Amino acid sequence: MIKEARNKEGVDGRIVTFADSSSHIAEEFKMLRTNLYFLSPEKHLKTITITSSQLEEGKTIIASNLAAVLSLDTEKKTLLIDADLRKPKIHTLFGIPQKPGLCDILKGSTPFEYFLKKPAVENLYIIPSGASMDNPSQILASTKIGELLEHLKARFDYIILDTPPALNVADAGIFGSLCDAVFLVVKAGVTPRNMIEEGFNLLKDAQAQPKACILNDVPVPLNYFLTKYEKYYG
Repeated sequence: MIKEARNKEGVDGRIVTFADSSSHIAEEFKMLRTNLYFLSPEKHLKTITITSSQLEEGKTIIASNLAAVLSLDTEKKTLLIDADLRKPKIHTLFGIPQKPGLCDILKGSTPFEYFLKKPAVENLYIIPSGASMDNPSQILASTKIGELLEHLKARFDYIILDTPPALNVADAGIFGSLCDAVFLVVKAGVTPRNMIEEGFNLLKDAQAQPKACILNDVPVPLNYFLTKYEKYYG
């Protein structure tokens, strides 16, 4: 059970927006946060699905950092949902129990209000994956997830969902069709172009709204750090 709000000490160091908010990587996530505001000026992007084309592209780290940086605005309420019911990792990254969570809400054994009592870490609310399911796609295809998101949208300014890769299972498309936008994480130098295109097409076919790609794991040259060092101490 989530008994009390945790401090940053229990959070994985890869959640850089908590671990080292002044680092250049944290600044990149702050820029991503700013880009959200301009990506859809006509309509506020409240619900965002984060996915990738294939495994091991860093979607969970991206989703977690994006949610963390959004939560730094104390005037807004941000919720991170571990919607990867097959290989959940959010609970490990933030040092919180895996269950109860999303599966338990959908099964009806835990009310969603349980997770709204207080933030799980700092100012960030989290719904972990919960108890395992034999066939997640079956319950996700029901009306329950849509009803849940409608309840949550009334209570949060931002909702970030970490979902399985789009090419592996239908989950990302199901969640994406219920959200304002889908961001596809692409690993630099690894993700083939045809997989990116296929991922976008699958999401569109599912009536989702793929808005952009997030390029992850981009090599940073040494002179980048040297330049920042000189500017700081010059």
